[in-house]
Amino acid sequence: MSATPTSGNISVNSFPSECQRIRDEDRMLKRQSNLVNDFYPMIVHDTFVEAWETTNNTFVKIVDVPGTLSGQILRLRANIPQLKTHCEIKGGIISPLPFKAKPSPIMEDAEPIVRPIHQLPLVTFDEKLHFAKECRAPNEVDNLLRAKGHPNVVELLGQTEDGKLVFPRYLLHPEFEFFGGTIPDLKRVLLQLADAVIFLHSKGIVHRDLNLRNILFEPGRNVILCDLESQYGSAFCPEIAHAVEQGCPNSDLPYSEKSDVFCFGTTMAEFILSNNVRTPWQFTDNFRPPAPFDQIVQACIRREAAHRPTMQQVRDMLLSVME
Repeated sequence: MSATPTSGNISVNSFPSECQRIRDEDRMLKRQSNLVNDFYPMIVHDTFVEAWETTNNTFVKIVDVPGTLSGQILRLRANIPQLKTHCEIKGGIISPLPFKAKPSPIMEDAEPIVRPIHQLPLVTFDEKLHFAKECRAPNEVDNLLRAKGHPNVVELLGQTEDGKLVFPRYLLHPEFEFFGGTIPDLKRVLLQLADAVIFLHSKGIVHRDLNLRNILFEPGRNVILCDLESQYGSAFCPEIAHAVEQGCPNSDLPYSEKSDVFCFGTTMAEFILSNNVRTPWQFTDNFRPPAPFDQIVQACIRREAAHRPTMQQVRDMLLSVME
């Protein structure tokens, strides 16, 4: 797959206003959607959503059929009709279903892992300069050490006396938003993020959880990719959602470099538009950044993993963006 130029047909001056228009529409759709506001939890599967009405606990299964009632609900463009019983909404057909209990919360490992960090140097912790966290994943320290030295990957400095991992203190994404960001600014930062993912892949590390919450910044507006636990990840990616739906245990979920590419695309959209989606079907509707980034996002989130570009090809497409 070769990279194609992505100059798009939108002017530099109109790019921020078009981002704002998309952002405003997305917020309006969320405010109007009873799926978003009146149902919790909402469990996203490969081709459907399961949700429970918060007032009377009515269970509903919504199957994606584009261009129909169920597809519009999942894209937040229609509301769930008033329900008298538990049901499935598939296309325009509403069929009764037996009640399904809400799933138990997924509990991540509660106990910190101390054993793998005995070789790390001790750091005199300064809250103004450092951030500390407990190690909770078996591969985290090894991943951090293998990724050490890349300017766009979080730097492990050492450990505290009580065994917590120590990192430089960076800015969180909410503290640094590209609200109305220019095309050159976004291109530069997205290239940094792509370089970080490419570097991880060259070290045999699949990130698994590329997401806004795992993007930090340092002064000078340089992007920093964090969270190298490689343990839990996003289920928006189709092959991951399908495996979860089939009961695959977390240790066997098919995370790969191509699932990272999918998440890179969704993160691009959320980063450029400074907003978060509620269902993955929003990416197939209104929640796409304008040109020149729209084609790159669409390539990344192709349903079949084999049809997605590699991260190097994504980088080439970003380089081809006309400023």
